[in-house]
Amino acid sequence: MSRNVIELGRIYAGVKETVEYDNGKNKSQAIELVNYGNLPVKFKWEEKNEKGRIISQFEPAEGIIPPKSKARITFEMTIYYGGAVDELFLCDVEDLELPLGFEVKGDAFGLNVVYLTAEEQAGMMSTQGSIDNTDN
Repeated sequence: MSRNVIELGRIYAGVKETVEYDNGKNKSQAIELVNYGNLPVKFKWEEKNEKGRIISQFEPAEGIIPPKSKARITFEMTIYYGGAVDELFLCDVEDLELPLGFEVKGDAFGLNVVYLTAEEQAGMMSTQGSIDNTDN
């Protein structure tokens, strides 16, 4: 695997982030699986689909890498929470004891909602009225 960490920096909850080899702001962090062996090897990514939390997708999600060849992987991820992002993604590779993996790090900004209760709003209105009356 060509990398073990992808740093996305500032991202936004609910907005798809894409890492692909020759396109977009994250292209310098593209993922490649490399088969240095003399035999073809099968691989399969473990995609995440956790409703309300995270959805990820790989293209190709699975396949066979010929001997002495590389497979370029496109990775898409949508986070549905705000705060620090530190997610691990795994790829099962035939004949490897442990899966390969990489970590995605970033800082996700979510929806911020500000509200006032009726009492707070009334208090602000009376304060604003007092300020306006002192100007005369």
